[in-house]
Amino acid sequence: MIAARQETIRSRGLNAWPEDGEDDLTHIRAIHVALQALSDTLVMTHPVYDLRLSVRADFNPRMAYYFALGDYEQADLQLISEYVVAGDRVMECGGGAGITGSFAGIQSGNPVTVVEPNDRLYEQIRRTFEANGQEVEIIEAAVVPDDFGRDELTFGIHDEYWWSSALAPERGDHVLQKKAIGLAVLLENHYPTVLILDIEGGEVGLFPTALPECLRAIMIEIHTPDIGDMATAEIVNHITSLGFLVKRILAQTWLFTR
Repeated sequence: MIAARQETIRSRGLNAWPEDGEDDLTHIRAIHVALQALSDTLVMTHPVYDLRLSVRADFNPRMAYYFALGDYEQADLQLISEYVVAGDRVMECGGGAGITGSFAGIQSGNPVTVVEPNDRLYEQIRRTFEANGQEVEIIEAAVVPDDFGRDELTFGIHDEYWWSSALAPERGDHVLQKKAIGLAVLLENHYPTVLILDIEGGEVGLFPTALPECLRAIMIEIHTPDIGDMATAEIVNHITSLGFLVKRILAQTWLFTR
């Protein structure tokens, strides 16, 4: 089952998100029941990488299912395993459940800076880093273009958190106002060598006109199904104009290196 899922991941194109089949939904319902029965924390193990996820009764069962299958952020995890090296300083914008960030910490051997606006995720991120023996600094803010012009961003929070976004906040299950910080300011303050971005469409118009010399790699999930091919092309062209080349494309994740 896991091998078949890995082949599905490899064949998935840029313009499609994963979809639940009937078998998936059956397993997700079973996991929901199992999670509801938890009285304490359960640590799950990734089927491909030496990576752990700490879950409790309120954890999303769909997320737990796809993690168990190796189909949660698999492209990101593969690129992190291949291109984040010992000594790297990693900044991740869009922390999710802390899985990719903690894996970047494992690969780099350094604490990871996570920029995340969804305050419902902070405890989960810390638990995931702790389960993997890694350290994290969470910046409780949204990353925005440097000409954003406002101190706060309106952010739509979905119960299935990976759909949370500022693109259409009114569609969220909850709406919050969160501190906004420009990308150039974050890079200047933290000097990462690797930047990981997964901000649900917020990547449009995000990058400044210059990037620090210390930054050697950018791993960005470009949400083409949401933003369209023209916006995708604009992002790619702008990053390459800053001295980076496209190194790899896996699913919706693009890796740029100098």
